[in-house]
Order: sequence, then C-alpha cells, then structure tokens
Amino acid sequence: MTVEPGREHLCQGGDGAVLRGRVWECANPAGLVVIRTPYDVDQHAGTARSWNARGYHCLVQDVRGRYRSTGAWSPYSHEEDDGGRVLAQLTEEYEGLPLVLFGASYAAHTALEAARAATGDNAPAVSAIIALVPALGLAETAWDHEDSPQILHRIGWWHEHGRHRRSQPPLSAAELDRRVAQAHSRGVVEAAGDWGWSPATLAGWRRLWSAERVDLASRYGRIDAPLLVVSGDDDFFDHDARRLAREWGAPSHFASGPWGHGLVGAIADRALRARISAAGGLAHIIDPWLAAQGLPGSAAEWTGILTAASTSRTRSILNSASEAWRHERTSP
Repeated sequence: MTVEPGREHLCQGGDGAVLRGRVWECANPAGLVVIRTPYDVDQHAGTARSWNARGYHCLVQDVRGRYRSTGAWSPYSHEEDDGGRVLAQLTEEYEGLPLVLFGASYAAHTALEAARAATGDNAPAVSAIIALVPALGLAETAWDHEDSPQILHRIGWWHEHGRHRRSQPPLSAAELDRRVAQAHSRGVVEAAGDWGWSPATLAGWRRLWSAERVDLASRYGRIDAPLLVVSGDDDFFDHDARRLAREWGAPSHFASGPWGHGLVGAIADRALRARISAAGGLAHIIDPWLAAQGLPGSAAEWTGILTAASTSRTRSILNSASEAWRHERTSP
C-alpha cells in the first residue's frame, strides 16, 4: 500500500538555509508532532500516518544539509537553533495545537535540542517529549559509559550517514572489520586518513573523538515538559538513556525491553517479536503516557503511577518471558 506524501513545508534557518519537510495532516487535530531527522523525510511517512491516526498533525523535516534541506551537514552542530525556528513557525501556523517532540536515535537529540530552544521568553510551549534510544551527543556516541571507544558502529555510521547529503550504502562486513583493525592499530583518527574521506568529514571525525559529554543538568535543566524515554536492553546507548530519564528536571518515564537500537522492528526472532506484540509492544507505553499528559492517546490503568505525588520518576520494564510489562514508581 502506497502512503500519500504530506504537504511540503519550508522553514528558513538563521543563515538563510532552507529546512524542508512534509506535513501529514488529519481531521480535527488535537496536537502536532514534530520529527526532525537526518534519515530522509520520505522514510517516515508511515510513522507520520500513525500519528495522524492518534489525532495529531505530523511534521517530518530533513535536518540541515540532509536530503532536501540546504546548508552544510555537521552532526550535532545546528539542531538547537534550527529546531527553535521550526517550533516558532509552527506555533504561528497551527496556533493552539499542543507541540509534541518525537524522535529516535539522532532524531531524539533534535527533539531535545528543539525543546531547549523553546525555554526562553515568548518561546513556543512544548507539551511533551518522546525520545527513543537517544543518541545524546558526539561523545555519547563515541564512548560507552566505561569510556571504551565504540569504534565499530561509529565507523559504520559516519561512512553511511555522516559524510554526504544522502546516506550511502553501508560498508561490507569485511571492509568494516578492516577499518576497525586499522583504528585499533594506528589510532581511530589517524587511520581515517586512508579511508578516502573528504577534509570536512575528517574534521568532523576529529571533533567526534575530542568532544565532551553532555552535562544534562546544565543543558536541559530549564525544560519543564514531561519526558518519555524508550531504551532497549541491548541498545549501546542504554546507559545514557537511563541517565537522561534519571536527571531530567521535569517528570520523566523510562521504558525498556528486550531489543536493541533498532527497537522492536529490528528483532529477527519471530517468537520474541510475537511475545512483545502480545504484551502490547511500545504502543502499550506511548499511548497511555500521552493520555496521562492530557494529550490524544488511549488511557490505561497503569498510568496511575504517573500521577503519584511522591515521585516524578517512573519506569516500565517489559519481561519477554512472562509477556508482561512491570510498571513502577522508581528511577531507571
């Protein structure tokens, strides 16, 4: 079944760059979801339509320098300013609709940065943020929580997504292994000089490995919107996802289960996927959580824990063996 393309949407960045996206609209909307992604607007049409079915308009936008948006692509460099400008424009275009920021991996970063831009005087109000398997920043993607370099998947990501306007085919397993071995023997920055990358890509690669970790309290401490963080037991960013939920300055809910960075859709084990589906999947968390924030969603009995006055930290953990979620008033 072909999903109809949304209506074209344009927003101008502070330096004149044109941020292009598409808006999928629904009848009688009660909210507006914003997704800013480096992974191609057209790949998110199904996600946008799923938000329409919940009662939300949905804007999906290519970030600066990716796909249809102009400007230079520099990961983790422009998302606060660009995101803030998008929210300001949407507030005028869709006056009165609550804003929900949504994204997975890098798009979770763009959601957080847009929310950060919306904390000043006269800034648009953000009603809720949903961050799935968040890639918080350069350092968080380069190093694990024990300060070991995450060389393999960083080489793979930068080769595929970090160098050009459009994503490139992934490296073969043999070539990726060869580059990882070079990085271990010669140094991760030095080895990249033989990979055929442009000077701009090499500069970004050096910036990646010298970046400092995000101080969550100072960077996002002024945001008062509730946060839903979805992680995975096998996600390489799980520790940072838990840290984000734990240190958030407003109410946060953390959810996790037996999947990795690709979430439920990337699970190859059909039996496991069936058990997760039997437990309601992530919809069992997202829709009731939205309803608990007074937004379009499906109420559920478990969300009573979200209104407890004793804590602003709650979590839901999916036990795939028992095919049931466990909901608790506790930090991640």
